[in-house]
Amino acid sequence: MSDMYGPSRGAMLRRAFLWTIGLGAVAYAVPGYLKGLGLSDVFAGAPSTPQKSARPEQRISMASAPGDEPSVETFRARNNQFFVTATINGNAVHFVVDTGATYVSLTPDDARRLGFDLATLDWSIRTSTANGEAADAAVTLADLRLGDIVEYNVPALVMKTGGGLSLLGMSFLSRLKSWNIRDGVLTIAS
Repeated sequence: MSDMYGPSRGAMLRRAFLWTIGLGAVAYAVPGYLKGLGLSDVFAGAPSTPQKSARPEQRISMASAPGDEPSVETFRARNNQFFVTATINGNAVHFVVDTGATYVSLTPDDARRLGFDLATLDWSIRTSTANGEAADAAVTLADLRLGDIVEYNVPALVMKTGGGLSLLGMSFLSRLKSWNIRDGVLTIAS
């Protein structure tokens, strides 16, 4: 019941309870709905034959992350960008860390070196970049390792054009426990 001061305490509790039930149902149903739309099938699998490569040169610091978890530190370059070397399926790949990139994005050269056949990829993923609109191909990286940190089945894109470096984007970074920048040092912790 309500009066001139608004709904009663009981009515407010009922509404809160119903909202909680409704939001829980949505949270439970949405992943299945998206899978039903086939969105999980957009990403092509990574080739399964890794090539041998040297371990990436990284500064590993066990003490810099809370709870002695592995972390990787790299220093800011002169142009205010962070560069790291990671391995994908055992192959070294040089990246620029790009928190504005939704996905890990591979240059065509890196993708070829990793074993992706660019002629068979589906180039239907439309992206907006600082250089304009682009058509990219979705792939899945079996594993991406940065120092002692490893993530499996990482969604990524292959850029149809472009030189330079591959981008270490949020499809990897968002899986981590933390990453932060302090005093010119990027610290990534799993």
